[in-house]
Amino acid sequence: MSLDAAPRSTIPQRVARTAARLRFTLLFLAVMLVANSAAGSIGGALPREMLAAWGIGRDALASGDAFRLLTGIFLSHDTGMLLRQLVFAAAVIGHAEWHHGSLRAAALFFGLDLVGTVLLLTLIGGSAGLAHLAADTDVGMSIGGFGLIALAIAGWKRRWLVLGLVLLSIAAKYAISPDPLADLGHVLALGLGFTLGSLPRSASPTGAREAGHG
Repeated sequence: MSLDAAPRSTIPQRVARTAARLRFTLLFLAVMLVANSAAGSIGGALPREMLAAWGIGRDALASGDAFRLLTGIFLSHDTGMLLRQLVFAAAVIGHAEWHHGSLRAAALFFGLDLVGTVLLLTLIGGSAGLAHLAADTDVGMSIGGFGLIALAIAGWKRRWLVLGLVLLSIAAKYAISPDPLADLGHVLALGLGFTLGSLPRSASPTGAREAGHG
């Protein structure tokens, strides 16, 4: 049978199989849309009271509201950021889920985001040179996203070159449009993800799945 003669019903079946394989990514994107719609950042800027109530920051977390470590992931400052975050999340989380499976991809993303965020806020709280960032509050999933990028890069042959190029791109972005809290978080996330991805397969959370793929 020629390819042209293949039953048309295989197309929706393939779409369904792909959607099932990327169910965590699709759920994550759906939650982002719902959260930003409810918060008011679709069609405008995220209201200041929403940022203060649900965003992530050193002083905000010190108040004892650890739940904002989760809520801050799904929010965006405005519609433009939301669109960028949707594309970014679809690409990096989708790649991780495709290669590692849904449960492992979810654990990797949230684990890297949580550890990276706590490390960032701890660094801010313990460094006099970063003390001015303690009152800043931010939202977004980019720490976990950059962690997944570095995790993937760690398995490439030219990983050091690619990692250096990503770091240079962050430096260039900082020179043009500095955002110290986010940019520092991205660098820390790259280090975490790259270190995790460089562990021996037997010690890495991704090892068993990768070994199964040969």
